[in-house]
Amino acid sequence: MVSRRRSGLRAWVGACLLLAIMGVAPVHGAKPVQKAPSGKNKDLVVLDYERWLDTLKGTVKNFSKASARDVTVVVKFLDRKKKALGTQRVSVGDLRSGDQGSFSLAIQEKHRSATSYQFAVHAIWQ
Repeated sequence: MVSRRRSGLRAWVGACLLLAIMGVAPVHGAKPVQKAPSGKNKDLVVLDYERWLDTLKGTVKNFSKASARDVTVVVKFLDRKKKALGTQRVSVGDLRSGDQGSFSLAIQEKHRSATSYQFAVHAIWQ
């Protein structure tokens, strides 16, 4: 009878641990990776991005034949009605021709209600 209680207790503890681990997994607050709209500048393009609770992560690629120095992504945060909530900048660094780099931007509290984004990528060309 004691061994039945122990095995039942182990199963219960195991199930609770599994639920606790699933509850703190980072995927819980993540949204799926989305394709970023391409802008007028086809040389530096935000390939994709994904929104977590308070972070926006993405990838920029240099399609130009020239190297780009000090690549910066400017993100405009938009609400449901496409009204601008504000902008933030994040540096990607230098990208040679064909290279891609990732960015991670901590979203300010006032921009967290955004439902969509517009990206502008700037650089110094060499």
